Amino acid sequence: MNTALLKGNGGTAISHSKESLSLAYMQAILAATGLNHNEPKIDNDGVDITIRGKGFKGVFKEPKIEVQLKCTAKSDCIDLKNNELVFQLEKKNYNYLIGPSPLPLILVVHFAPPGFDEWLIEKGEGTTIKYASYWYSLYGEEPIDNGSRIIRIPLKQRFDCQALIKMMELTSKAQMIYNLEEGVV
Repeated sequence: MNTALLKGNGGTAISHSKESLSLAYMQAILAATGLNHNEPKIDNDGVDITIRGKGFKGVFKEPKIEVQLKCTAKSDCIDLKNNELVFQLEKKNYNYLIGPSPLPLILVVHFAPPGFDEWLIEKGEGTTIKYASYWYSLYGEEPIDNGSRIIRIPLKQRFDCQALIKMMELTSKAQMIYNLEEGVV
């Protein structure tokens, strides 16, 4: 069965609902950290959201990070042997995320259960979004000419409140955001 044709009870295609899920997870992290965001009306250049800070100590008092959001529910995208999330990124998005850019660029991929009905746990005490998002910096990679590229995101690069605040602190100090195996964050 072609999962691209699946629709939720409300009629929205699963691909569009996955976009909404990744944005909802991002907005929950932003709310918990007190950061703000902008969303372009049209995703014309590979940016789904710009994260904005205020009152940071550093070169930039109001740091910004641009983010490309993706969501996957493929059961084979988690490589437990290597502790990585494996995601195929199309040329257009890949080449945009390698830079150069006046703002730091990151990819954030949300890993979700396969079915709509599994995305949230709703109980009397609250609602939980399942599973988690992971971030990756492609800055400085070589462009690709066609197709796509497999991105292997270490599971230790979980996109959470602590990681986001650290990225904003680095950005405010005019420092690059590097993947964990490369050093800085």
